[in-house]
Amino acid sequence: MGLTEEVLNFISEHIDDSSRTLETGCGLSTAVLAFLGAHHICITPAENEIERVRDYCTSNTISTDRITFYPHGSESVLPNLNCEPLDLVLIDGRHGFPAPFIDFYYTADKLKIGGLLVIDDVYLWTGDVLKQLLLLEPEWKLEADFPPRTSVFRKLAEGTQLKEWTQQPYVVINSEYKQTPASPPSYALTALRYIKRGEFSVLGKMIGRKLGILKQSGEPDCLGRQRSI
Repeated sequence: MGLTEEVLNFISEHIDDSSRTLETGCGLSTAVLAFLGAHHICITPAENEIERVRDYCTSNTISTDRITFYPHGSESVLPNLNCEPLDLVLIDGRHGFPAPFIDFYYTADKLKIGGLLVIDDVYLWTGDVLKQLLLLEPEWKLEADFPPRTSVFRKLAEGTQLKEWTQQPYVVINSEYKQTPASPPSYALTALRYIKRGEFSVLGKMIGRKLGILKQSGEPDCLGRQRSI
């Protein structure tokens, strides 16, 4: 149930003993990060998992001195967690709604610019929504993809988690066609903002996603016209 060997190798190539890392969840990734000597924060309410990782590391002469375990839910730890800027965040704790979004909300600003965000189990609805959101956000770049389970994003700038919905293309795309004809054309306004800022690649992704949704759903577009499937 842990990360695949391919993903663990990717992490090993980007993390060393000078790195600061955090994960929600506990397992093989925890042992690998301990082996790499990272200053690591592991958050999980499953104390038996913590003990199993400690036992494994002890039996394989891997030091856990640089790991700080928090045996609590991430929703109670992250809001009050003070830590140094992080090089990597792994979201792999609870996958039920809204846990992955809570994990992202409270770790996004703790991850340094240029740091890596690893989202596991993106085949689940909660993981996929977070992935699709970030694919259209200019503050994030898809660094690596390991379908069907894991996606890795590189943080380019601050601010995604603090935006209003009209500033998040994925939310706009999935909300616009449900508005009444009298509603403000937020989809068009959002597109204009991207044009003014010269962010044509993001605009292209937004338009492609919008057309795909309309084609699949048969819902009316933002002008109230019915689209056939």
